[in-house]
Amino acid sequence: MKQCKFLFSLLLLIAVGAKAQLPIIPYPNKVETGKGFFKLTKSAAATAKLIVDPQTTAVASMEGYHLSVTPTAITITAKTKVGAFYGMQTLLQLEAQSKNIPVLEIDDAPAFGYRGLMLDVGRHFMPVSFIKQLLDVMAMQKMNNLHLHLTEDQGWRIEIKKYPKLTRVGSVRGGTLIGKYPGKGNTNAAYGGFYTQAQLKDLVAYAAAKHINIIPEIEMPGHASAAIAAYPELSCFPNEPTQLTKNMYATATENKIKKEGGKIVQESWGVFDDVFAPSEYTFNFIENVLDEVMDIFPSSYIHIGGDECPKTAWKRSSFCQALMKEKGIADEHALQSYFIQRVEKYVNSKGRKIIGWDEILEGGLAPNATVMSWQGEEGGITAAKQHHDVIMTPQGTCYLNFYQSSDSRDSIAFGGFLPLEAVYNYNPIPAALTAQEATYIKGVQGNLWTEYIANKDLASFMLYPRAMAIAENGWTKTKTGFDHFTNRVTMWQPILKQKGLHFSDHLYNVQITSKPTAGGIHVSIGGVGAAHKIVYTTNGKLPSVQDQQYTGPITINGDANLQAGVVVNNKITDVASASFSINKATGANLSELTNAPKAPYNKSGNNGFINGIVANDSRFSDGEWLAWEGKDIEATLSFAAPTSISKISTRFYNSRGSWIHLPTSVEVLGSEDGKTFTRLGLLQNLDNSKEGAVTVLFEIKATTVQYMKLVAHPVTMIPAGFAGAGNPSWLFMDELIVK
Repeated sequence: MKQCKFLFSLLLLIAVGAKAQLPIIPYPNKVETGKGFFKLTKSAAATAKLIVDPQTTAVASMEGYHLSVTPTAITITAKTKVGAFYGMQTLLQLEAQSKNIPVLEIDDAPAFGYRGLMLDVGRHFMPVSFIKQLLDVMAMQKMNNLHLHLTEDQGWRIEIKKYPKLTRVGSVRGGTLIGKYPGKGNTNAAYGGFYTQAQLKDLVAYAAAKHINIIPEIEMPGHASAAIAAYPELSCFPNEPTQLTKNMYATATENKIKKEGGKIVQESWGVFDDVFAPSEYTFNFIENVLDEVMDIFPSSYIHIGGDECPKTAWKRSSFCQALMKEKGIADEHALQSYFIQRVEKYVNSKGRKIIGWDEILEGGLAPNATVMSWQGEEGGITAAKQHHDVIMTPQGTCYLNFYQSSDSRDSIAFGGFLPLEAVYNYNPIPAALTAQEATYIKGVQGNLWTEYIANKDLASFMLYPRAMAIAENGWTKTKTGFDHFTNRVTMWQPILKQKGLHFSDHLYNVQITSKPTAGGIHVSIGGVGAAHKIVYTTNGKLPSVQDQQYTGPITINGDANLQAGVVVNNKITDVASASFSINKATGANLSELTNAPKAPYNKSGNNGFINGIVANDSRFSDGEWLAWEGKDIEATLSFAAPTSISKISTRFYNSRGSWIHLPTSVEVLGSEDGKTFTRLGLLQNLDNSKEGAVTVLFEIKATTVQYMKLVAHPVTMIPAGFAGAGNPSWLFMDELIVK
């Protein structure tokens, strides 16, 4: 500890008169350091003088503060108690590192009024003690909204006294899917948990003392299986058994449903057709539930979900069709708008406002609604242009349940790849908005969905340090750069440990790229600041600090497995790997590609499937899998000279829970002139039983060609019973290997 404090003091001394490197997250907007220190003899909270003056001209913002440290005094000035609180959090962060507080002047205020985290407790229940730990860190990092996702298909987590079966029935599922969807079985063990109203009121008070608002989410009209299991009359078809996901392993509950019928709390992940009926019974239920929710949570915002609501049940419901005709509702999307607007009117009548996911834009946005834009920035842009308030939380940069590294030793995650740097570099103001439209962007939020996060330790591992980048995006107006941020993250890790929170040490996105050359490829390793050392091996072994240091491109002439890692504090972190297969397709000319792969799964470019790098077996987000959404893959290669081929292989990814399906057919064709092609092989009915990478192999009689074409046809529309039913499927392809 003494050594750590010495190093910290040394860093501060070096920083005086230069670019400061204070261990503060989020970083203040203006910092001026001077010479010397204030030496604490008692706690900073007891030492500092706080001046709260609504008329002060030293601070412009209601949440802002001015922190002054001289060798003899510490003073925090603010217009409000919340500003003074944030000034104290900055001081406490400095105190956590050293009793010698550097002489400095800080002028600070937030970039956005809304700075949030969302925790999904519906899929997996999280204890109150853990939520309080999060609130502690959120407060220190000046975040002011915790969004609790309290209801889901897999569990209802809030006590509602008028409807006791919501917790008696709806909070417990009969089992849980094992592994990644469609899973490796089911636990067949009851799983449940809920918060009493007394617990939640205590949590609200705990948060309020730290100037954090808790926003409750009651999901509607979709993701409602748990509520429907408790009260089947909420369904359009109360007498029909619960829809079960196709290709799930048989479970005790599933067998019971097949035998006896009835409604159950879902045991698998996905999107289900059994949604709330837009009936008077349902609206009465929702109003009664919201009355109790609003009694617990004083939040001006009430989140009503609104996302991923299939219209299948509404389309086949005679009641819904009659209601649409009676009300002059054009289609089922407009029916969802009717549903949301009716709920909003009730919430508004209680002096509150609704927030919903961006699907609430479907059929027309409710008049006073705030939109959380998750499917990308498009929903937020649309809402802002309509002069609606927006919280930006696009999944590509704010979904903290995505993989944070390419290290195959990490636990399974939901799907996408979101390294720390991508979170840090996110700007919540879309470039498409005018300055006036941008005023409707009220803030930013990180989301942690818990399908594959079964406990608090894994939850905190997935949150930190990426939630720290979210905090900085919400507060700091002019950021100091990623290297500056990661240095502060390293200084902050002992604080997280002291708070009892696990954290990831994945700081960098090590990137391995290739460039074909005569007889092989040149491999480059990047994605890490110049100040950090990269070491590597080519034999598949994990690197050590003593291994070969990367100084420039490496030549690979044959099959190899490259492992590269960053040296941080004399330890290896952020290990990235790449397997290479040098073959006749490597470096060939891609003469035609009918449809380009779609972002963000196009990082290796159009030539990514002939660059010699084989994709990760179990992760489609590693940068080497190329993806097409609802479109054919049709790629034509031309060889430098007539070439004999006898074996062609590639791999496709299968993850139907993530909307990724194998192709319906794959064919290979050859040509001598590039105009007339002859089919060399056709494969259909690929094996769907395996999750992850599935190899497609053509073994043919040796044939000489100068052109070769591969064609793969996708599942054009995801069928009923699968996640994403009714939407185009994704088609993921790996390296093309020709021998």
